[in-house]
Amino acid sequence: MDIQTKYISKFKSEKTFLLIYTDHFDDSTYSFVIDYNEEFLVLECFNEDGDYNGISILLRENITRIRWQGNDITSVFRLIDITKRIEYKNEIDLSTKETILKSVYRKYEHINVYIEEIDKDVCFIGQIYDLDSESIVINEFGTSVSLDRKFILLSLNDITKIEADGKYERNLEKLLELKN
Repeated sequence: MDIQTKYISKFKSEKTFLLIYTDHFDDSTYSFVIDYNEEFLVLECFNEDGDYNGISILLRENITRIRWQGNDITSVFRLIDITKRIEYKNEIDLSTKETILKSVYRKYEHINVYIEEIDKDVCFIGQIYDLDSESIVINEFGTSVSLDRKFILLSLNDITKIEADGKYERNLEKLLELKN
């Protein structure tokens, strides 16, 4: 077992609160590890105010640093209402990007995909319209201002991160009246 896997396993079993970095994309996430395999890491995410902000699935190869303890991380952890943490029951099939997308969509009824190697600031939020092992068609939600529903075709190879159930995504669903 490599050292990264050793520590990820320890973080998951001990429910250690972390700050995970993907420096190549100028991103960091306060989170708990809720699942992993050799290729992917599933995180329960929180913002700097300790508010739940959905799940995120990262490619492990994109992770550059993992921090735990210290004043900043401990302070955010203290703001979290632990009684509101999600119950995760291996609901996401981590076999491939296709199975991840299908299982995330089945659970949350939306997805948020990032293509950070092309543009780190671009993500596509919406519903899966069509999907195979190489491509995905998403019926996008648009922004909270435009709510412009349109379709986009993306290569699964370009997807670097998959998210769902974040505050922004949930608010878009409300604005579009997709959920009560």
